[in-house]
Amino acid sequence: MVTTIRAHHDADGITSAYFTAYGVKDAKIELWDGPFGDTTGLKKGDWMVDMRPLQNMEGLNVIDHHLPHRKDRKYKLISDDVPASYIAWKTFKDVIPKTEWWKLAIGLVGDGQPELIPTEVYDTCPQLLTHIKTSAYKSYGKWNMGVYPVYKLLSSNVNSLLRKSDFTEALNLVRYSEQPINIIHSLKAQGAKREVSIEYENIIKTSRMYEFDKIALFIFNSEFRMSGYIASSMQSSLNGKTVMAINRRTGSGSLRGDLAYYWKDKLKHLDYLIIDGHPGFCGATCTVNPDILVEDIIKVIK
Repeated sequence: MVTTIRAHHDADGITSAYFTAYGVKDAKIELWDGPFGDTTGLKKGDWMVDMRPLQNMEGLNVIDHHLPHRKDRKYKLISDDVPASYIAWKTFKDVIPKTEWWKLAIGLVGDGQPELIPTEVYDTCPQLLTHIKTSAYKSYGKWNMGVYPVYKLLSSNVNSLLRKSDFTEALNLVRYSEQPINIIHSLKAQGAKREVSIEYENIIKTSRMYEFDKIALFIFNSEFRMSGYIASSMQSSLNGKTVMAINRRTGSGSLRGDLAYYWKDKLKHLDYLIIDGHPGFCGATCTVNPDILVEDIIKVIK
């Protein structure tokens, strides 16, 4: 019988599922497109990675770092306060070929913790530490080069495919790339990055922005999964201010910044808004017109 590994649809989730598949017999990876943590359709013996189960399902195996989990859980939990890809790698390290260890960088960098990449992973793949040119421009007669280490560039290409919901291509890219440079030079990933870049520019031009003292709210409309990208990039543009981005089309959103948990607590009374995740990086679901959220944020501030 085939065992399903249901994973969150981001770089950490896909990497977690990929590593878990080495330790699970007859595994099928499913990048989940439904509500975060939904167990609908899963059976006893299946796995969920990088998500906290919505339902208290007996017989489910879970690898996750979205703490805390319920105390009365009926599922088996393997957890830690590090990204799920790291938990999965440590759990199945003995059966994961060393030639595949470098893929841990996809999950850790994608989840914002590149400092956790172990020395032994770099030792199995020194190419991770190679610096390559990512951009070039001429200014005042002098060429300026953008140069980054390979390990920091992998999750971006994988995430570009995931933002387009091109789950099969993203999984194939992780599964069949023999070395990091294969991911960086993937034509399909590069094409996805160009599409995402164009969509990002359109969103910035057309989105509504409401800036308050402790938070900025971006409301946009897109077929792509762009809320995390928008929230993170706008946080940098607004000098580190906490940012919430909501996709009007899907109701999905992201909350980025030091005050992410602050706003999770301040807005928990809103029955139409669900915020969850880990410190500084939260996901959100808004089930009503997000313009209503603007009014409620103003009430909280007052």
